[in-house]
Amino acid sequence: MSVVVLESGAFSIVAKYIFQKSGSAVWYFRRRIPDDVRKHYPGKKNGYLIFSLGTKDQLEAAKKAHQKALEQEAMWKSIRDGNVAAGPEVVSAAKEMLSSYGLKPGQYAEYEAADLEPGEFVNELHHQVGITGSHNQYKNWHKDLPPVHRMAGDLFYGGKEPVFLSVALKEFQELKGEDPKDRAGKDRVRVVNEFITQFGDLPIEKYSRDDANSFVKALLEKGNKTTTVQRRINSIRPVFSFTSRERELTDKRIFESLSIPKLGEDTKARLPFERSEIALIQAACIAEDDDIRWVVALLSDTGMRLGEATGLMTADVYLDDPIPYVSIRPNSARRLKSNSSVRDVPLVGASLWALRRAMPYAKNGFVFPRYIDATKDPVLHKGTSASNALKKWLRSQPITQSDMKTNHSFRHSAQDRLREVQTPQDIRNAICGWTNKGIGEGYGRGFSLGVLAQHLEKIVLPETMRLIQGEE
Repeated sequence: MSVVVLESGAFSIVAKYIFQKSGSAVWYFRRRIPDDVRKHYPGKKNGYLIFSLGTKDQLEAAKKAHQKALEQEAMWKSIRDGNVAAGPEVVSAAKEMLSSYGLKPGQYAEYEAADLEPGEFVNELHHQVGITGSHNQYKNWHKDLPPVHRMAGDLFYGGKEPVFLSVALKEFQELKGEDPKDRAGKDRVRVVNEFITQFGDLPIEKYSRDDANSFVKALLEKGNKTTTVQRRINSIRPVFSFTSRERELTDKRIFESLSIPKLGEDTKARLPFERSEIALIQAACIAEDDDIRWVVALLSDTGMRLGEATGLMTADVYLDDPIPYVSIRPNSARRLKSNSSVRDVPLVGASLWALRRAMPYAKNGFVFPRYIDATKDPVLHKGTSASNALKKWLRSQPITQSDMKTNHSFRHSAQDRLREVQTPQDIRNAICGWTNKGIGEGYGRGFSLGVLAQHLEKIVLPETMRLIQGEE
């Protein structure tokens, strides 16, 4: 079944395998299972894979169907090549078979200790291979069993259950307490699914070093930066090592010390803004005076990360305290990069002006509602949208080497400006949310707001303050 999902002039894009049931707006996947692998789908008597794609959006359904089709093709190739003896459906059906006989995986040891045998189950296995009369050991004839019966026998007699990568990912996130819907969790799910799309959803011990190297090559060919590839490998690697440890499997360490050609050489250096450029940007923010410029101004005198700023909640802003400040904490819209990112940052200069202007326009508890969709569950933080908008505006300003200066350059600038006023490194780190080294740094409450504010006040630009005071 094919559906036209996009038409433009003489061209049209057709998606296969999607359809809608009568009276339903939800899109479904439907694909015929090839004859040579059909035995691995024991529950599909009609020979078709049919399941909901969980969306009413046609284009999204087409994208999901494309990914599922690629995953299936990779799995079928592995079955045909003899790399796997069973897919997830066979394992599930085998467990159901054992349950129907009142048995559990690994229970043979109990029967053996009692000198008993589950006769009905064993007779069914014998029937499948045509054994009559005297019976020799299971290991001598189990390979002749159909896939489901063989898996049921293997599990009963103590064989390890295959841990498919999709299952390993789910277990990893559950046991680690990682939310698959937050940023880190979504990134990990995306990387693992991309790997599955290329190599199939196999038992994790069936993947090879060649697969890992091929994955690196595929990521690079798609145009990913080398550091992005490294980050994605670092995201999938723990799933393998954690599952191998927890399930007592042999960890082949296929993702360890992978070679990524010319790692880091394709990364553009981020340059800090010059002092004169900070003054120019802050003046433009005060002149244009809207929510996009309030975000820029907030970044400019705090060194905050963009996501920390755009994800601020009104409850985190303390404008009426003797020392105005923001409390940077994880919330429903966004996580933080690390534990050291949790901090209180005094508001001075342009950053204080920005939040005084922004707070009356807060909505649903968020300071910058343009970049928050509170109707979603979980709350959607539009970080990419914010980054693109700010980048576009900053590059329209008359600054030098603008292609090498981004939103993140304000953090570099904050460090340079604080160095210029001789702020100690541990105070700079406390302001920007970096970890101080040394065991002693983990004790106590850290620097007071008064100390932090004293140093931030030193980098406020007098020309910016004159503009703010002129407004007031």
